[in-house]
Amino acid sequence: MRGNDFLDKMELADPVFVEAADMIPSTKKRGHIRWGLLVACICLLMGTVTAMAVSGFGTKVIDFFTSRTEPGSDYSESGFTLSVEIEKIPVAELKGKIREVPAYIKAQFASYKPHMSWYPGHWQKTFESRNDAYDYIGFDGLKRLDWDLEEGQTTLNVLGERNGEILSVMVETHYTVGDIRLQFSSDIYTENANDEITTGAVTTEYVEFTESFYTTKNNKVLHVIEGTALESGYMGMDGYLVENGVLYTLHIAHLEKDTEQAKELLHQWADLF
Repeated sequence: MRGNDFLDKMELADPVFVEAADMIPSTKKRGHIRWGLLVACICLLMGTVTAMAVSGFGTKVIDFFTSRTEPGSDYSESGFTLSVEIEKIPVAELKGKIREVPAYIKAQFASYKPHMSWYPGHWQKTFESRNDAYDYIGFDGLKRLDWDLEEGQTTLNVLGERNGEILSVMVETHYTVGDIRLQFSSDIYTENANDEITTGAVTTEYVEFTESFYTTKNNKVLHVIEGTALESGYMGMDGYLVENGVLYTLHIAHLEKDTEQAKELLHQWADLF
């Protein structure tokens, strides 16, 4: 993954969701995290390690930080960073029309000029449904969930190298349930992504974080990170589950009054795996 993937995610987020939650999910390689590793609660880390040991793949807390400020700067941020243990997928297993994308990415690099406002290596396409995006990818390991929620916009994002090699693939779908905003992401990392993978979120506001685990009906472990309320009144709830080489994430922005409903939606989603 490239070092600016964190910023890529911020640019790709739907403005409606950003305004509601101001908590931007991100995925990047650990080598480009600029923050120092803070000491986290030992009991939380032990619980995470246990969860990963059961499944073989999963997420683990690297860092929780609240109003952290760089030396000599007035800028502060709150967020969390998780390491992701996941199977890297051979590009040959992506059998859909996504096989045409490397040519588009190579063309981006060939036409790019330093003065341009965009950066090559990112290709995006929107679809009418999540299943349509999955068909375009053509990876058998993607789980098609029979979730009884009306889908909003679905976007496919592909990151690639100058030679066109695909590094990662992400499908993101938005949902709205009353005042609750949901973002469902499926991330695939290919054998070309050689660096350690991390994921997380960041905001400029004061937020504290806690983690917990939920065991699904099929005995899978869902890693849950919750944050306190932002000035807007919205709170963040994120669930992470790794299966068959795919990182599935559900980000929920909700008001305090809707906390129990948000948890029910998160558990409902996880129980579909």
